[in-house]
Amino acid sequence: MRIIDKARRAVMLGTAVVIGATIVSSPVIAQQGPGVTDKEIKLGTWMPLTGPIAVYGVPQRAGVEAYLKMINDRGGLKGRKFELVVEDNAYNPQRTLAAARKLVTRDEVLAIVVPNGTAQSAATFDYLFGEAKVPLINPYAGATDWYAPPKPNLFGALVTYENQARTLGRWAAKDGARNIIVIHSALAQFEGVAKEVAPGAKSANAAVNVELYPTKFDTQDYGPIAIELARKKPDALVFILAQPEIVRISKELTQQGFKPALYTYSPSVANSLTELGGTAVEGIRSASYTVPVTSDAPAVKEYRDALAKYFPTEKPDYVSLTSFGLAKIFVEALNRINGPINRQSLVAAMNTIKNYDTGIIPPVSYGPDRHLSATILQRVQVSGGKWVAVGTPVDSEKDW
Repeated sequence: MRIIDKARRAVMLGTAVVIGATIVSSPVIAQQGPGVTDKEIKLGTWMPLTGPIAVYGVPQRAGVEAYLKMINDRGGLKGRKFELVVEDNAYNPQRTLAAARKLVTRDEVLAIVVPNGTAQSAATFDYLFGEAKVPLINPYAGATDWYAPPKPNLFGALVTYENQARTLGRWAAKDGARNIIVIHSALAQFEGVAKEVAPGAKSANAAVNVELYPTKFDTQDYGPIAIELARKKPDALVFILAQPEIVRISKELTQQGFKPALYTYSPSVANSLTELGGTAVEGIRSASYTVPVTSDAPAVKEYRDALAKYFPTEKPDYVSLTSFGLAKIFVEALNRINGPINRQSLVAAMNTIKNYDTGIIPPVSYGPDRHLSATILQRVQVSGGKWVAVGTPVDSEKDW
């Protein structure tokens, strides 16, 4: 019995050595996921679905989900259907970080796609990029320092708010404004954007005077502020505020009988601003990421059809159109993957996108040294209660 046991032991040890040698010498085979099975691709995002910024989050969600549902109904991507897990961050950094941890650890998503909030998303970066190594693709947010230098797992497709502010400043000065007041929320992310109006204005006219006017975030009573602004009599006001605040202050200015030229940045280009602001926001100028929602372009028609089918209560809107286009870029990257779909192959695929035209936002290009693709903006203005294009697109990084 002892001889048999020794023989068996020798055979087992020999087999183990052979297997071990095979494991060591065989190449590592890439695996799917997390968030990827043979039938599903699970994605995550966060948006303000409650609170004062929900006017952005609700249509933004509709745009992303309309695109993914449309792809699912066409058979999905590579035989897989999309599932999007949406967390309400209520525009709060702490809630956003908690949402990121849940999406990664509990939901095990492949990536974060088209999330909302600059300071809110930035609060997740140490965890998301440092610890979890999860890609974040095309946020509806952004800051210049996010992309300089490029972060390996972060890609954006929207012109930064700082560049938008410079464009607004230059536009106001070219329109003849000599005394500009920039009204902004007294939060760091808003102040950083507001400071860029002056360089833009002075690029057109060095003699322009630009004054910063901070206000408490989500101010409810703009009456006293409107009175003070009317006394100052600026030629132009630039709003770096949340959309509900722009409505409030515009109405108060109208009551004071004071109507200087009004400018604001892309988050305000939405149906809700014109619907809630009415005549008080007539004539307001802004920078837009996209072509008009009324465009006859095939991609915009596709968007309107998808929105009507999957979110019939949502009207076509610049916010949902933008997020529809951002989702389209992400799916294009996934479609370029040959082999296992995982976080590494997704990042590699994003870096292959060159001059990709969604038909909605300007063509995008990425690469290892360039993770922010966009500099082009379409100027728009409210005319007859609707947003309409003004002139041709401009390059926010040049003196157009």
